[in-house]
Amino acid sequence: MEDLKPLGLLLTDRLIAALGGDVKTIDGYGKGAIVGSAGEIEHGALWHVPGGYAMRERLGQAKAIVPSAMKVGAFGSRLDVPLGHINAAYVRSHFDAFEVGLSDGPRADEILFCLAMSCGPRIHSRMGGLEEKDIKVWDGQR
Repeated sequence: MEDLKPLGLLLTDRLIAALGGDVKTIDGYGKGAIVGSAGEIEHGALWHVPGGYAMRERLGQAKAIVPSAMKVGAFGSRLDVPLGHINAAYVRSHFDAFEVGLSDGPRADEILFCLAMSCGPRIHSRMGGLEEKDIKVWDGQR
């Protein structure tokens, strides 16, 4: 498979532009892949590095691992792409998901790669736990 980094950077740049162009407003992200039925789940795993690192590179100081989901599926398959805070995985207000899919894909020999970003926590978040304003360790966890 050809190098996916340019695709990761292209999608990341488009997402940033769609969210207003100011990376300081983006505080959540995630990635995912749906592999067509002739493929293997490991084909989706190829997206971990180029998808995740592209977002972290463009967002600057993003410390947290990029949450991910992948599966093998046929036409019309849907995937809930998990979202998490860009600097601390335990910021529960940013635990969310973004549903993706195509009515005519992926075909058996195709892969749907996706990236997702968010600005702000879930509305009316009441889960408790670590708040964004209380991130202290800057290790990607807390």
